[in-house]
Amino acid sequence: MRIMLLTAAALALSGTTPAAAQTQPIEWSIERGSKLPARDRVQLTIETRWDARSRSMWSNSYDVREIPGLSWAQVNGQRQPVRFALVRDAGRLDCGGIAGGGRGNGTCSFTPDRAFASYLEARGIGRPDVRQSFTLTMSRVGRDLVESMQAIGYVRPTVDQLAAMGIHGVTADYVRGLARSGYPLKSADDLVSLKIHGADLEWIRGMGAIAPQLRHLSAKDLVSLRIHGATPEYVREMAAIGPEFRSLTGDDLVSFRIHGAKPEMVRAYVRLMRGPLRPSDVVSMAVHGVSADYIERLAALGYNGIRADKLVSMRIHGVTPEFVAQLQRNGMSRLSADQLVRLRLAGFDPRER
Repeated sequence: MRIMLLTAAALALSGTTPAAAQTQPIEWSIERGSKLPARDRVQLTIETRWDARSRSMWSNSYDVREIPGLSWAQVNGQRQPVRFALVRDAGRLDCGGIAGGGRGNGTCSFTPDRAFASYLEARGIGRPDVRQSFTLTMSRVGRDLVESMQAIGYVRPTVDQLAAMGIHGVTADYVRGLARSGYPLKSADDLVSLKIHGADLEWIRGMGAIAPQLRHLSAKDLVSLRIHGATPEYVREMAAIGPEFRSLTGDDLVSFRIHGAKPEMVRAYVRLMRGPLRPSDVVSMAVHGVSADYIERLAALGYNGIRADKLVSMRIHGVTPEFVAQLQRNGMSRLSADQLVRLRLAGFDPRER
C-alpha cells in the first residue's frame, strides 16, 4: 500500500471537461473538521485503487476558495449535488457527488494532459503513463519545477524522480533557493533526500552562515547533519568557544552529535584544563564520560591543568572526584594524573587506611 499526502496547492478550474483517460475508480471525500485551524477550511481526500494491492491517498486541509466549483455554502448547507475540477499542468480531475452538512463524497475521472506529457518527453525526461501522470498531477509537479532544474544544470530527472520530488515537497522555489545559497546540487535524488529529512532552506542557510566550510557541503553531509541533530544553534555554540571550533567540518560535527559531545563540556575544558583540543579529543572525552561536571569537580580539587588524553585515561580507570578527595584527606594531595591512574589499577582504596 502506498499512502501519499498532498501538500497545499492553488487549484484552477478549466472551462472544458475532456473525457476521462483512465478507468481506475477515484473517490473523493470532504469534511469540515473541528480541529482545522480556520472556519472556512475543509479536509479534501482523493483516493484511488490501482490494483488489488495498491492504492494512493492524497489528503490536505484547504480553504474552500482553493477548490473552484465548490463553495462553503455547498459544504455547510443542505445536501445537494456538487461538481468541481482540479486542474494542473500534468492533468485534471473532474469530480462530482453530494455535499452538505459539513461533509461530502463522490467520484472523479482523471485525464492526463497530453501537452505536458509531450513537454516532458521533448526534454528527455520521458513520457509518463496514466498512473505517473496522476501522481505528477496530485503532487503539483509542473513546468516551473522542470525549468528551474534545467536552468541550474541539474542532471535530467526521470518521470519517477519528478514524482518523488513532488510527493516530498521539492518545489521550484526550493531548487532555486538552494542554488542561491551555494548548494547547486546535481541530483534529483539529493533533493528528495534533503526534503525527506527536513533540511529546509532556513536550516541550510543557517548552517552556511556560521562558517565558510559549511557553505558548500554535499547533500550526503547535509542529510547526515540533519539526521544526527546538528542544528545551527548547536554549531554556533561550538564555534563561539574558540577559533579552533570555527573550522569544524561536517564530519566533525556529525561525530560530535553521534557521541554526545556537549558544548558545556568543551567550554569547561577550555576554561579549566590545558593543551590543544582536537575534534578527536572531544569525541574521546564524550565517549568515555568526561563531562563538564567531571572537569569542574577535578579543577576544584586542584586538577585544572590536565590534557584531554589524561582526563580520558582517568575516567576510563575510575579516577573519580570522590576518589581524589579521599586521597587528599589522607595527605596525598600532589599526585599526578598518571599516579592517580596507577593507584586505581593497583586497587588502592584510601578508605581502608
